[in-house]
Amino acid sequence: MTLAYVLDGGMNDQPGAGAELYELFPSVQHTYQRIAEWTGIDVQRIFGEERQPGQEHRQGVGAIRQAAAVLGIADVLAEEYGITPAAVCGLSFGALVGASLAGAVERRDLFTLLMRLREVPPPAADTGPQAVAMLRIPYDTAPGDLLDDVPDVYLSADLGRVGTGQERMVLLGGYRSAVQRFGEGLPAGALHVSEDHGAAFHSPLQRHISDFLEPTLDAMTFHDPRVPVHSCMERKALTTADEIRDLFHRNPTAPVSVPHMIGGLEDSGTELGLVLGPAAFGTFQNASFPVVHVESPDHVFEAMTAVYDFGIELPSTEAGVAK
Repeated sequence: MTLAYVLDGGMNDQPGAGAELYELFPSVQHTYQRIAEWTGIDVQRIFGEERQPGQEHRQGVGAIRQAAAVLGIADVLAEEYGITPAAVCGLSFGALVGASLAGAVERRDLFTLLMRLREVPPPAADTGPQAVAMLRIPYDTAPGDLLDDVPDVYLSADLGRVGTGQERMVLLGGYRSAVQRFGEGLPAGALHVSEDHGAAFHSPLQRHISDFLEPTLDAMTFHDPRVPVHSCMERKALTTADEIRDLFHRNPTAPVSVPHMIGGLEDSGTELGLVLGPAAFGTFQNASFPVVHVESPDHVFEAMTAVYDFGIELPSTEAGVAK
């Protein structure tokens, strides 16, 4: 029976995430101290800084905080309890952190990229404001079919089954005017347009991010991951440095899918998933295998119990979490 680590996308963290583990475990303190050195952001600021009005998640400390929390939890599980995964997957931003956990990207390089991401200039002013929106659709509806003849609106994310299982939740991104126009053709209240986020995540409208990050990505060294990284962009296990490089390059503009990454874990025989760090945990509860959320010290002990109760076979330390 095998164990996988599952990481959620960005925007799930809250100030204080990771602080309890930091207080208890020297291994977590060491992890945060290294992150503070790499980023120039002191530990207390990582824990406490809030996103300012008008800031996107990538512009604040939130991405740094969320990545730090995930890595700290993974280090506790590995160093204190000998728990390491046989596979990892991550949604959106979580895919980048997952690749680092798998050893495909050095941690220092990951945080260099996250710091660079904070400096991305806004898109050209003449392109118009962007938006992201949530919509429930019948589960058997292909998400892409919704937008066949809809200009300037794109599928950003398929979050999978919700509610009783008869529907799926999708995120749509596009120019705000186009998203609102699309919503006018739906039942009242069906489309929920976010007022907090003004970016059409995982759509062609984020090309300016890809272009800005390209020199940084080109300078990074990618390695074959120690364990498979299950993609959130297609139902596929990534096992080579070139595949991980492609994941990083496509992340800003390609749609992402929870069913793709969880389905990949199911295909590989995963028997237990640990959802590490800040997360919308319910997103992953429709997996065919049990999932356990690990964010607090109490969760760590629950995870340890689950690993042994399910008789999980742990990989060798050589194939474990990369430092």
